[in-house]
Amino acid sequence: MEECFIIDACVITSASPKTPVSKRVAAFLEIFLESKNKIGLTKALEKEWLRHPSTYTTKVLGLLKNQRRIIKISDHETVEDLRIKIHNIKDKQRVVAILKDIHLLEAAILTDKFIISLDNKARNNFNHFYNCISGIPDVCWVNPSEETEKAIEWILCEEKYDPSRFIINFKGVYV
Repeated sequence: MEECFIIDACVITSASPKTPVSKRVAAFLEIFLESKNKIGLTKALEKEWLRHPSTYTTKVLGLLKNQRRIIKISDHETVEDLRIKIHNIKDKQRVVAILKDIHLLEAAILTDKFIISLDNKARNNFNHFYNCISGIPDVCWVNPSEETEKAIEWILCEEKYDPSRFIINFKGVYV
């Protein structure tokens, strides 16, 4: 089954054969590229990807574009109220942090509800958001740099929509 993933730019920029962490990220991306899965790109996410130009980023985007595996995501009324709800959070420092990465959550909600990112701080901030505000659809978050998350096993499995990976269930350490 083909699914659409929202892949944060930090994933692309971290993939390399240099360290165990960057090797895990690169291995995950290679499996992704061999699959038929797609990526979703909002204008903000595409700008983020293009702000970090590298040979690898160009290769990945070119391959996905040639294979028609990029889904362009437009702003949509179903996520408009997310930003309003964020402003209801009392911790204004957290509001600023959440707004920095809200495009990931909005894009995931508009597609198949999967975020691939190395940013556990953002994940923790979104977890706080989920715990403060009700009515937000469940979204799975996978960090391919964390060995304990078994990201390659996850991308290869049939059922990816796993409650243990929901943002609301994030406890700072994935077990």
